[in-house]
Amino acid sequence: MDIVDQYHDPTYVELHLLTRNRPVAREIIKQASFNETDVDSLPSSAFAWEEERRFPIHTREDAAASILYRTKVSGYVPDHVDEKLATAAKIYEFDRSLVEGEEVIKEAAPIKNYVFPEEKRLPLDTEAQVKIAEHVLCRDFERLPIEKRADAFVRLVDAAEKHEIGLEPIAYKFAGLTVCDRDQLIDWVEARAAACESGVCRDAFDKVASQLRRASETLLVRKDLVKLASTLHTLDKEAGLEKHYDRKLVDPLQTIFNTTEKLAEAICDVAGKKVACSKLMNLPEDVWIDVDVPELAKIAEVEEFQQVFNTLPVDIKIALKAYV
Repeated sequence: MDIVDQYHDPTYVELHLLTRNRPVAREIIKQASFNETDVDSLPSSAFAWEEERRFPIHTREDAAASILYRTKVSGYVPDHVDEKLATAAKIYEFDRSLVEGEEVIKEAAPIKNYVFPEEKRLPLDTEAQVKIAEHVLCRDFERLPIEKRADAFVRLVDAAEKHEIGLEPIAYKFAGLTVCDRDQLIDWVEARAAACESGVCRDAFDKVASQLRRASETLLVRKDLVKLASTLHTLDKEAGLEKHYDRKLVDPLQTIFNTTEKLAEAICDVAGKKVACSKLMNLPEDVWIDVDVPELAKIAEVEEFQQVFNTLPVDIKIALKAYV
């Protein structure tokens, strides 16, 4: 199963490693139930994720185990599950040492980067964290909406580049950072049309294929391709084709970003130094204020950022060079 808890594919060796530097957690969960047959005897209200009957919170010990599994092993779950786990943590008076470790919590610097910054899930500040995040995302990607999936993998790729480590090719596809081969894309769109039982949906896919035939053979503009992936996903849902993913059809992101060739990175000339736009865009906001170009910190699109940056005076680019 994709999501692990004490009643679904528990891994004791993994749990041992997770609690190695967390004596509070290790002591508490000694009394937790790890009997998978118990899952059927509990009411739905005993679980933080009632619909899936996962993450039991009916006892202090099981709640501790659930929080540990959720925080350190599992990937994306609905927000209401995390809310119930947070409530359980307050009721049972758990502190941060449960998941962060009593020794570590006193010394660790605050985490700056996450795959899911809103939920503060899957940190990306070390090489080890990046590899764990890659494993979780590649395992659980089907649970993520298309746009959220692309954004999550983009953050993963950015972190991997920062730490100068490689990722699996599929990570770049899900980030929307590989070239789109138009002919392969048309083939997959036509396959969708052929699988449709609804004439309306079939016509919609045929229209998309017709428009693509007028496009260039290699499609490169990422933001447009991600939008197209979202459109395909909407059509797939309306046509009832999601059930065929990984069987007869590939999901929309893999349909669009269908090669292993990475998109060319947009580059800016910073006073004679070639720097990736993505690196410049990730500079702290106060850097731009210091060099008197605060509006650049608010530009989210690479193409627009590159155009504005190229118009900057040389003296400003020289000042920026110190930060890259």
